[in-house]
Amino acid sequence: PIATINGDEEYEIVHKTVKLPRLPRELRGLRAVVVSDIHSGPFMDKAKMDRYVARVNGLKPDLVLLPGDFVTNRREEIEPLCDAFQKLEARHGVYGCTGNHDHFDDADHVANELEHAGVRMLRDAHERIEVKGRELALIGVDDIGEGAEFNASFRRAVEGLDARLPNITLCHKPYHLEDAADYGAGLMVSGHTHGGQVVLARAFGLVFSIALLVSKYVEGLYRVDATQMYVTRGIGTVGISLRVNCPPEITVLTLV
Repeated sequence: PIATINGDEEYEIVHKTVKLPRLPRELRGLRAVVVSDIHSGPFMDKAKMDRYVARVNGLKPDLVLLPGDFVTNRREEIEPLCDAFQKLEARHGVYGCTGNHDHFDDADHVANELEHAGVRMLRDAHERIEVKGRELALIGVDDIGEGAEFNASFRRAVEGLDARLPNITLCHKPYHLEDAADYGAGLMVSGHTHGGQVVLARAFGLVFSIALLVSKYVEGLYRVDATQMYVTRGIGTVGISLRVNCPPEITVLTLV
């Protein structure tokens, strides 16, 4: 077929193996499940989110990473999401950062409700987790608004952090890979693009959609120097409840 229309229940589980710099032997094989751009609201109700949560739990993740856009545009949309996502299960925790849609109404309310639901929100902050006696750093950058500087946010997020630790950065927008590479970030996990949402074609490593006009990073794995970034298509939609050649995505990243 020329185009595939992706409906509500059509989603893809994408498995990727990522080489993380400085990862100790004890942490090899750690599995992080990524779910982004949920957009609780008109096109994403609690029943649908419950099904996604059950699927994620079935993957038995070590970590769950949620890089932003929990709501569509209203603060009260976080309530059904929290009802569903408080049931997420991960051996070493659930972590998130805000996206641009989370700031449309009241990002503090969104983040606070998520904290109460068991999601550790990293807003220009980091957390070290210990697995089998070794440490992994998780870094979260609050959504970068218009005119804001990624470097300043990232510096706040890593203040006091030992740069030698293997690390994963959550940053909603994928525009900042080069800046993250300047700091020696190991892996950045992003969303925001919805993988294009409506994709005309894929060729030469490019995704041809309107999103390509905004960012050369639309979906998949990218690298600058030793820093890698994975951009997930996410599970929600905005504008229209429609995806073309671009199914929703739950991502499983295996660290080696």
